[in-house]
Amino acid sequence: MSKKIFAMKNILGLAITLLFLGSCTSETSTSTTELISETPIEIPKESTVDTSPVKEKFIPKKNPVRLGSSSVRLATQEKLDKMHENLMNQMETGFAVNDVTAYAKEAELYMGIYGDSLAAEHLFSAGELYRGIGDFTKALDTWYIVYRSYDRDEHPKAPHAMFQCGFTYDSVLNKKDLAKTLYKMFLKRYPNHALAKDAKLLLVNLDKSPEDLIKEFQKKNKQ
Repeated sequence: MSKKIFAMKNILGLAITLLFLGSCTSETSTSTTELISETPIEIPKESTVDTSPVKEKFIPKKNPVRLGSSSVRLATQEKLDKMHENLMNQMETGFAVNDVTAYAKEAELYMGIYGDSLAAEHLFSAGELYRGIGDFTKALDTWYIVYRSYDRDEHPKAPHAMFQCGFTYDSVLNKKDLAKTLYKMFLKRYPNHALAKDAKLLLVNLDKSPEDLIKEFQKKNKQ
């Protein structure tokens, strides 16, 4: 009898345990469902980034001027253009002296052989590059060649070359007498040039000290 009672107790205990586990499972699933339903669902917003292809502005590159038909002459013109382009790419980092010298020599050689208008352009640029590296003597020599060689042909770089010589003597080398001579020559030779006004102003202020120029500037501002 006692064994039957013990067995019944075991069966009853097992039934209670099963019922308890069932209720726990039900609660767990319910709470999980509630959590899932209460958790806000983030809906991805539509992208506002414009993914359409960007239309780049097309800037046509100017074709370099070419003179003559000789393959050697044309090849030299292309070489000079590439050397000049390479130097222009050095503007921010500083010009390499060897590159400037090589370009100037190539330009002088080209001018000695062909003597065309492209030679004047490259030689004038070589003078500017010499000035850029602080070799003012070679800059002056190069600009002088441009002026003397192309003034008769009325090449536009000839007056610019003379003006640059005068301005360099004036503002850099402080050789006022030479600057005065060149400014006067410029005004006599090119009285209607765009730089004539600048030459007149520089000539007037040539003998004035920096202090005098400051006083004149302050006086004009007060008026």
